[in-house]
Amino acid sequence: MSTSRYRLTVVICAAAWFLIGMHSPVVHEIVEHGRVPHWPLLAVLAVLALLACATLWSLLRRTAA
Repeated sequence: MSTSRYRLTVVICAAAWFLIGMHSPVVHEIVEHGRVPHWPLLAVLAVLALLACATLWSLLRRTAA
């Protein structure tokens, strides 16, 4: 993996986890109060979670050359 691609992956990973953290009150509302938000917000959270996990996996599976 080239250095520029690695850096881009790190930035995307950090941004995705940051945005998931910013939306943690939505998860609290679902779990504690049983309020389900609109489906577009749930879809965005699912995409962010998938992106965060995929980029983190990509970073962790790379071996140092």
